[in-house]
Amino acid sequence: MKELKMIEESIYRIPLVLPKSLEPQRNELEQVLVAAQRRLRNFAVQNGWSDLVKESFADMAEIYSTQDKFIQAVIKITGVDPSTKFPKAFSACLEKRIFMSVSPEVYSQIYPEGIEDRSFEKLITHEMAHRLHVRILNGNEDAMGPIWFFEGFAIYAAGQFENYNLEPAKIWGIVRSTNRGSYKKYGTVFRYFLKKASIHELVQHAGDEYFLNWLQKIESR
Repeated sequence: MKELKMIEESIYRIPLVLPKSLEPQRNELEQVLVAAQRRLRNFAVQNGWSDLVKESFADMAEIYSTQDKFIQAVIKITGVDPSTKFPKAFSACLEKRIFMSVSPEVYSQIYPEGIEDRSFEKLITHEMAHRLHVRILNGNEDAMGPIWFFEGFAIYAAGQFENYNLEPAKIWGIVRSTNRGSYKKYGTVFRYFLKKASIHELVQHAGDEYFLNWLQKIESR
């Protein structure tokens, strides 16, 4: 793989592969890739993790014109069972240093409730934020915590759904659930616990066996 060109501190020119139908959007999409990296860099700097974003998170980006083509590419690179059922709104991932996603237009169609200002830029940041989370944990993906937590971390890092609110009484129902749920709710739950502890404390404890007990203790702070 050719070495990436750094265009500013921690920001890289990531080679972009597009189908012919998306070529007219190349310049715009390349700019969004840069903006997404800046967004994550700003988050990392604010939280003392600037050293962890110096190396790029992706060597290549592939954006597809349909969800079916995107999913086929994901199956090919990950080697998962072709009969795997993916979430209805599955739109992006970053695997083996390749960022893959549907186009902004398809993203709007399959996940309309997720559309907000700079939503596609935030989608890219979200996937890179998962990789930042792993770096913070020195590569230990098992320590990322429950679904609501690691998705909430990425949502918070990307600045997604900041205006969505949830009744406090519903917080613990989401925390205790092991099923995938609403990303908007995950973001709200994550921000709720940020009022009780620092992001560093939360990340440190999320992989612990007694994480929920710890959350109950800090809730009364």
